[in-house]
Amino acid sequence: MTSFEETEEFERAKREIHDFLAALEQKAHGDMAAAEFFEFLRGGMHRLMESVSEVIWVVGEGGQVEPICHAGTDQAAISGSQENVDGHNSLVSALFSGDGTLVPPGASVTGPDGGTLATNQSGLLVIAAPIDSTAGRAGLIEVLHHPNHEDVQRGYLRFLGQVSALAAVYLDRQRSGQQVAAQRQQLVELDAQQSTLAQVERFSRAVHESLDPVATAFVMANEARRIIGCDRVSVLVRRRGKLRLEAVSGQESVERRASAVQAIEGLTRVVAKAGDPLWHPDATAEVLPQIEQELENYIDESHATAIAIIPLEKPRPTMVIKPGGVDAVAVAKAEAAPATTPEPIGALVAEWFSSNTFDGGRRARVELVAEHGRVALGNALVHTQLPLYSLLSLLGKSRVLTTARNLPRTIMAVIAALAALAALVLVPAELRLEGKGTLEPVHRREVFSQIDGVVEKIEPGVEGGADVEAGQLLASLRNRDLEVAIADVLGRKASTEEQLVSTRRSLLEDDKISADEKLRMAGRRAQLEREVESLASQLALYAEKRKELDVRSPIAGVIVTWQVRDLLLLRPVEKGQVLMSVADKTGPWELEIKMPDDRLGHINRAAAAAKQSGRELEVDYILATDPGTRHHGTVKEIHEQAEVRGEEGNTVLVRVTIDPTRHEKEELGAGASVTARIACGKRSLGYVWFHDVLSFIQTQVLFRLW
Repeated sequence: MTSFEETEEFERAKREIHDFLAALEQKAHGDMAAAEFFEFLRGGMHRLMESVSEVIWVVGEGGQVEPICHAGTDQAAISGSQENVDGHNSLVSALFSGDGTLVPPGASVTGPDGGTLATNQSGLLVIAAPIDSTAGRAGLIEVLHHPNHEDVQRGYLRFLGQVSALAAVYLDRQRSGQQVAAQRQQLVELDAQQSTLAQVERFSRAVHESLDPVATAFVMANEARRIIGCDRVSVLVRRRGKLRLEAVSGQESVERRASAVQAIEGLTRVVAKAGDPLWHPDATAEVLPQIEQELENYIDESHATAIAIIPLEKPRPTMVIKPGGVDAVAVAKAEAAPATTPEPIGALVAEWFSSNTFDGGRRARVELVAEHGRVALGNALVHTQLPLYSLLSLLGKSRVLTTARNLPRTIMAVIAALAALAALVLVPAELRLEGKGTLEPVHRREVFSQIDGVVEKIEPGVEGGADVEAGQLLASLRNRDLEVAIADVLGRKASTEEQLVSTRRSLLEDDKISADEKLRMAGRRAQLEREVESLASQLALYAEKRKELDVRSPIAGVIVTWQVRDLLLLRPVEKGQVLMSVADKTGPWELEIKMPDDRLGHINRAAAAAKQSGRELEVDYILATDPGTRHHGTVKEIHEQAEVRGEEGNTVLVRVTIDPTRHEKEELGAGASVTARIACGKRSLGYVWFHDVLSFIQTQVLFRLW
């Protein structure tokens, strides 16, 4: 009878086998890598079968049977010497073509004809189970085990059959996944090819739309960048015998004075002169010294890591197909080599800033774009070089205006334009030249400091807008040096007077002094008297100078300086410094107009004509405080000297007399901004409107041409 322990051991082994097969089935339907899956399979067999060695063979991409994982081959004596390896490989080849089988030690595997194919020389039982996928024989599971009972060995074979079936499921899923991936890759490649073809077709249409070389170059630069897949494309066109940069992708205009522009033009001209395209970097090509120097200069400016410069040659004539066949003369011209190397009509420059190779078809795409671009650019240049191209282009644009539908409108527009032109020439108008200025009272005085000092006091009521009388005390200054000088003179005068009194007293005591001493003292008295008189005169002068410390108003009027107290109090001032301004607002007023000096000729001629006819030159003006009201005045004086005055530039001061009674009292503010126009006689309406433009043309254009 079978013991209880043997039954329990048998059930435990069945559960382990069941769990392993379930786990293997789950992994077979997963996305595990092949090496990891078969290593899991081999490890499970080794653990459950307690085998000596396991080898899993699969058919590779080249049709060769290769081990994907193995273990214990050294213990099974199937590795080491070349004889053992060759014998085992022959056994595997024989087992691979058959079904699942058991090969005892020393037994042979026979073929269909009964001949011996291979012999098991390992001394171990060989258990083999082929892996048959839907595509055919895909591999072989080989296990080497110690010989056992026949029932146990058949159980090993059944277990390997189940494992090989799951391995076949895994290989089928892998093969189907690879096929799907390959199909997807093919679809991606087809989409990419279709996209590239669409881009090339769009580029071909766009680059041939215009016959203007600059417009063609602009389209080439922007459309070629998408096809090539580079960072920047530049197009140079031969203009006036030199290659000039006309378009850069992503830029609306080209700044020709930039150092980078000059560098790329210099490099491209040298490459075009050499005649061959430049691919940098290219280890197989030799770069000429002249090109290498210009290339280094440009790389320093642009910091490009890869550059392709393709000179664009003028398209050669193509064969002409006639009804009777091919034109042999045209074929000969097209195939004949040119007598001289033609100069390129342009150049295409492609740049990369993060790559230094031309892999992935970049070189082919650059050449494709260059081929299309040179044809379009050549056609545009040939078109623009036709005789009278500018006139023909203008006539072509004006053809729309002369159609039957638009002809009446065109005629009306021409008549209106001619009428407007005639009006500009024949209709007279007053030429009024405008200038900016200020409104100022005629009687106004600046209050100066007559002596150096510090403003010690501002009289009460002295502030901006306050009325003052002539001679009214406005401020008081203090001069320390003057005070020290007066104190010094007073001290010296007092000392001299004391000496004079002493000398006079001594002269009265004539009985005590000799005649010579009396004579000397008399001279001393006379000297002291003169010194006292001199010091008294100095004191009188210092007293007059002290009066200069009092700042008084020179005229009766209104203080027009604001914040007088904050501006002057306790501030040091110098002699001749302006402290404040006083204006008589009740008197006459005038305008001080700063007229640009380029208008002085018209004004002087108008003033001379007015003086000759006995009238005054009229001026109309508006105040910034009341721009809606126009006032009138007459020119009083025109200064002879022009001066630079701030933002106005070179200006001439024109004084204009006005009638203050025509203004409200609130409008008469000293320094108020004024815009004035001086009437300079009759001129044509066109000259009145565009005299500034005519002056610019005469000075900046015609004068330079003479």
